[in-house]
Amino acid sequence: MSSVDYTSNTIKIDVDAIREVVSISIRRVSAFVRFGLDNLDERDGGDFNLTAGLVYRFWPEVVSDLDRVAAREEYQAWLVGSCLRELDLFYGLFLDKIWFAIEVGKLHGAKVRSDHVFDQAFARKTNIAAKQGIVAKQLGITDYFDELNSLSLARNALAHHAGVVRSPVDCNNASRSELNIRWLAFDMVASRSGQEVVVAQMPLDTNILPGSGEVEISLRVASRVLDVPAGHQIIFSNSQIAELCMFYKIICDKTIDGCISYLRDKGIMA
Repeated sequence: MSSVDYTSNTIKIDVDAIREVVSISIRRVSAFVRFGLDNLDERDGGDFNLTAGLVYRFWPEVVSDLDRVAAREEYQAWLVGSCLRELDLFYGLFLDKIWFAIEVGKLHGAKVRSDHVFDQAFARKTNIAAKQGIVAKQLGITDYFDELNSLSLARNALAHHAGVVRSPVDCNNASRSELNIRWLAFDMVASRSGQEVVVAQMPLDTNILPGSGEVEISLRVASRVLDVPAGHQIIFSNSQIAELCMFYKIICDKTIDGCISYLRDKGIMA
């Protein structure tokens, strides 16, 4: 009986590079929001004409104030929808890389055919909440399904219907009449004499706190919910967009931690 010679292959898993995929989307969104929404109410957009040697006029000669307000609102919805699409898209790419690392972990120390092909189906999945669920099950971490699914619904409404929630397709409550958008954020909490106050803005006026003595400042993870009835437009403030970026960073970091633990359990990482 002839002997078979096996060769070993080394595959590098760079967790910092995987994490950077999400960081790129967060930096893009923070820049896009500042480029696009700073002083938006003070900008009127000129006469809305476009020039390319010739002047192309697609609006009436005089653009009314109502048209300008409507255009700004639609632009804001489009930009915010584009930002959510960036976060959703890049987080999906991040999960693809995490899934590859999981597959590598499964094969570590095993013998496979030379024509072995890694899973191609996972990358074709477009539902980010479902993808996170699959990864979370493998890594033994929280899937954040409700939050990610609600953000995908919000992204769809912003991208395909000018931010107006449609029933039932964009709704996730029991009666399919409302979109409950959920995410996690940080609250800054000031405490003194056993009493706590959530700090809404800095600098903090310590006179609002009872008692006397030193004030302790801490950060606490808190749930956020934005309820938007069907037929109404989704409007995120700049601070909420910042929190959404941080939410994706939070779940990215937790997924990375779970992946590192998984690889260590497989004997791959020191």
